Amino acid sequence: MPLASCPPSGRRLLVPVAALLGVLLGLLAAPPAHADGFLVPRDPGRPVRGGWSVKSHRVDVSVKGPHARVTVDEEFVNHGASTLEAEYVFPLPQGAMVSAVTLFEGDVALEGRLLSAEEARRAYEEIVRRQKDPALLEYLGRDLYRVSVFPIPPGQSRKVRLRYDQALAFDGGVVELRYPLATEKFSTQPLHDVSVRVTIDADGALGPVYSPTHEIAVSRPAKNRVEASFEAQNVRPDTDFLLYWSLSSSDVGASLLTWWPRDEERGYFLFLASPAPVDASARAAQPKQITFVVDTSGSMSGDKIEQVRVALTQVIGALNPGDRFNVIAYDTGVRPLWGEPRTLSTEARAEALAFVRDLKAVGGTNIEGALTAALSGPGSEGLAESIVFLTDGRPTVGVTDPKEILAKVAEANKARGARVFVFGVGVDVNAVLLDRLALDNHGAPAYVLPREDVEAKVGALYEKLRYPVLTDLRLDLGGLGASEMLPESVPDLFRGGQLMIAGRYGKAGRREVVLTGRDGQVVREHHYLLEAAERGRGLTEDFPARVWATRRIAFLLDQIRLLGRREPELVQEVVRLSTRFGILTEYTAFLADDTVDHAHLAANARRAGLELDAQTKHEDGGSGVAQAANQWGRRGAERAPGAQRMLLGADSDRDVVDVAMAGVRQVANRTFYRRAAGWVDVRVSDARAPAETVARWSERFFELLRTTSAEENTRLSQSGDLVLEVQGRVLRIVDAR
Repeated sequence: MPLASCPPSGRRLLVPVAALLGVLLGLLAAPPAHADGFLVPRDPGRPVRGGWSVKSHRVDVSVKGPHARVTVDEEFVNHGASTLEAEYVFPLPQGAMVSAVTLFEGDVALEGRLLSAEEARRAYEEIVRRQKDPALLEYLGRDLYRVSVFPIPPGQSRKVRLRYDQALAFDGGVVELRYPLATEKFSTQPLHDVSVRVTIDADGALGPVYSPTHEIAVSRPAKNRVEASFEAQNVRPDTDFLLYWSLSSSDVGASLLTWWPRDEERGYFLFLASPAPVDASARAAQPKQITFVVDTSGSMSGDKIEQVRVALTQVIGALNPGDRFNVIAYDTGVRPLWGEPRTLSTEARAEALAFVRDLKAVGGTNIEGALTAALSGPGSEGLAESIVFLTDGRPTVGVTDPKEILAKVAEANKARGARVFVFGVGVDVNAVLLDRLALDNHGAPAYVLPREDVEAKVGALYEKLRYPVLTDLRLDLGGLGASEMLPESVPDLFRGGQLMIAGRYGKAGRREVVLTGRDGQVVREHHYLLEAAERGRGLTEDFPARVWATRRIAFLLDQIRLLGRREPELVQEVVRLSTRFGILTEYTAFLADDTVDHAHLAANARRAGLELDAQTKHEDGGSGVAQAANQWGRRGAERAPGAQRMLLGADSDRDVVDVAMAGVRQVANRTFYRRAAGWVDVRVSDARAPAETVARWSERFFELLRTTSAEENTRLSQSGDLVLEVQGRVLRIVDAR
């Protein structure tokens, strides 16, 4: 209940404050909160959604040891024609306690005061009944903070600053920070800007820092200090911000994140490793050998060849002392700068830059000749060797049969084990050939799509290759009973980079993990004792499973697409994983169609097989490049997919388009599909036969809410008709007719 009413227009208001410090309707572990602060109008006739928006949302988090101090600045705008009298509600992460809240009227700060937890609880329950907005259900079972009166005149904005302290969750050597960050349910417009900045100061060296939800920038100014940040403009955040980190006693730190559902025989894990910022980085400037193999055929004329010149000029200028390098230009013929790589010197750099300035685009595309030239001659003992190969076309000169090209390159690279990084530029490439060239030779393929910048992509790869920390890596996870690890071949670890291996495991407890690799000519072993959760335990979020499933789908599709095998078992497994985790591919996108029965796996596998037959015939053109680019993203997936997008061929297959996939969503560790019956839980095999139908906002509905968990409340917060499993029973939730 309010402790003050709105004063007459023009008078300043002292704002009372309410704190909901108890956990509403249960004390279970909190799933994603999917909200930052939001406004609840005091007028019963004014809905919580509509009429206002969040202009900006800035979060600063300072972590010292196991404690975090969080400062939140939000600015709200009233788009309505009348004054918005509202309450400010903020869902707090578990274990948080508010220390200060301030409402700003212009530049004047107006402080508030606290109400008791019981008063605040009754007030929020009244809000839910009054507003009757399903999105509000997500906050049942959460700690909440509430400012009682919050008037905003028409067209004006108000700022809120909230500060709270939080004891961070620490499990198995890994620390978790959660910040609630979604506004799309209530804000009428996207956020103009949003930022989360986290500074971590630890008592010892910090190991891997990882966000499964957002792409973060990470800097390490010292061994015991990390700065991680996320920034975006004009967005609607749709998930909590999660950050994980651990301490490290090694110059290559490691973490293990695990999730083991109670109803499965094996759990899911993510193994993370990252180098320390000082000692390992100094040691990481190891000499290397790198050969740039550049397509200068006629189709590279214009912007493409100019971008390549700029990229090569940058990377040659950034070579380290002791590096060996070469540049090979190819078109109809093959023109190496030198007969073999040379060690960097002032003279060698100048000669290479002059060679690059004179590159001209003319002639055909001799792929096999260029690659075998790069792999001819002796390797450099003890040096990590990489080939950066770029083409914008299919082989037209010399050996043109893809299988023969692959065989010749494999033979030439057998003894030296060079890593081949491939860039396919545009849509005229044979995408299957380029994928195989990279994946069969310890490298990775990348695709520069129409309207993308060749220079930026080549530069980004070289910056990664510039400082190898450990190469020829081997990872022993036998103590975990690990299986189905992806990627199968452990990639090299570079300065500022992070190794991530996804897989399944069957042995819980404290287990030894060994990471072995070459540091120049020295072989180093790193031993870790890491904690794997027992069955039914582990993280509250299922992202280790979703990351693994995304990579597993990519692995299965590679077997079909690259190796030309379409055994029914492979297709069935792709469909099973796509269905369960809602990870759609070009071949299973039909699962989002509301006429498809997601529970009929056999029929869906047959349809997926037909899609595969139709689409895998396209090895070049927009469709082939789109498939290859999609696979590149799945193979290296580091985050659980949220709102999904994929590339498809377009414009008579001369271009690609980015397509959003609707009809599927993940809510609180569960996949839902849009069907005629509404949003249907993937665990429901027959949406037509629920155990009970419950009208939303009826007394039976509120009776149900008094028994549901916080995770179930999150699933119930979806609008429209729902068919879902609640407490082991299948229920249909409908709006009152």
